[in-house]
Amino acid sequence: MSAEKTVIVIGAGIAGLAAADTLASAGYQVTVLEASDHVGGRVRTLHAGDNVIELGAEFIHGQPPDLLKLIDELGLRSTERSGEMLFYRGDGTFEPEEEDGDESSFPVMERLKRWSEAHPTEDMSFNTWAAQQGISDEQLQGTKEYVEGFNAADAEEISVRSLAVQQAAEDAMHGHTAGAIDGGYVQLAERLAEKVKLAGGNIRLREHVIAVDWQAGIVTAVLADGERVSADRAIVTLPLGVLQAGSVRFTPEPGMVLQHASRMSMGHVCRMVLVFKRRWWAELDSPQKDLLSQLSFLVPSERTSHRERARFEVFWTPYPSTAPTLAAWSGGPDAQRFTSLDDHAIAHIACADLARIFGLDKSTVLDELASHHHHDWTRDPLACGAYSWVPVGGVSASAAMCEPVENTLYFAGEHTDTTGNWGTVHGALRSGVRAAEQILSLRLGPVLLSGPKACSMPAWAKGPGRWICKNTER
Repeated sequence: MSAEKTVIVIGAGIAGLAAADTLASAGYQVTVLEASDHVGGRVRTLHAGDNVIELGAEFIHGQPPDLLKLIDELGLRSTERSGEMLFYRGDGTFEPEEEDGDESSFPVMERLKRWSEAHPTEDMSFNTWAAQQGISDEQLQGTKEYVEGFNAADAEEISVRSLAVQQAAEDAMHGHTAGAIDGGYVQLAERLAEKVKLAGGNIRLREHVIAVDWQAGIVTAVLADGERVSADRAIVTLPLGVLQAGSVRFTPEPGMVLQHASRMSMGHVCRMVLVFKRRWWAELDSPQKDLLSQLSFLVPSERTSHRERARFEVFWTPYPSTAPTLAAWSGGPDAQRFTSLDDHAIAHIACADLARIFGLDKSTVLDELASHHHHDWTRDPLACGAYSWVPVGGVSASAAMCEPVENTLYFAGEHTDTTGNWGTVHGALRSGVRAAEQILSLRLGPVLLSGPKACSMPAWAKGPGRWICKNTER
């Protein structure tokens, strides 16, 4: 094996595995170093009996062709998430979503996209932009909650330019639809890892990289136990939050990559998955029983501009699966209210909020609870947050991080996606393939990338998909 074809991949999330697969399949000697005891990164699937519990990535957003192709190639199956998106009043009554109704954030986001297209050199925060527009208070509050909840962002800081890019990207790939991998998302990572190994790649778990020493043409990853692993090149797929925390030392600094990383932000979420003994919401004695039996998403019909306590307002089921689970979701600034609480307290809050929504006693909901599941991605030192979002002036940061550093260091991960799909599995997948093909291009000369170009700018659309959290993946 030629020494010119050795590569270290730091991180066995979707980006790292995609990069390793591409290079190993091309004959490169690839070593993947992963600090945790499993592959997948911020893809994290558990099982509670027959119930699939996703603590990280859950949804296939829209119809990303490269991700769908990989799912098929790996012999996996996916199911489109369907059902009813219901708006609740808090008195046990519900109303189905109306096309482009006043409660919808879609018209505001379309308006934002058109504004950005007409002002391509301007950027400002969502709140600043909204203050300049004649948007009704109801639509404004609903859209702000979408912007913060879906993007895990702060509306005072998130870039309208990034929101417009994201909107256009999801419009281009039917972002109003959503699916999930049957049996759990982690299968994607596990089967991709198997594919890497079959191609000759080496995946080493529980190998915590604490430093990267490099010079042009050689990289050494320093592990926590002192071992040094060297190769000609490295692809770094550390999450944005880990890069920003500085917990992995680079000597020397990798060009301007870390400075560009500081131009983006890591989002925070609180998601609690509740497993019940039965689908009690579908069995309530209610005139809306047919709607409730097909419940997909629950969102509030009335918005509150400020909440002083931790509260969940968005919930979803795995419908059309009839598994008796409900996921409670809070993203952005609201999620910070849960940081001082333990899992038991968070689960009680989620049950209390469901009781309020359905007009029931909290004890009635708690009596139905079988188990609860939560992972704090912000406190996880291998993630330092859920997924990335773009503050004002940061739209170009991802593309800047894609630039190879002296043809030796390459960076990938959902935060380096330049197609407007930050914080998604398909964004991570594309970034890993892109970094690998940058290395391949050195040997083969200019190549036609098999996936979307690294700097194309085609993520979001109307319908239930606009409420679907991006979840998390590395």
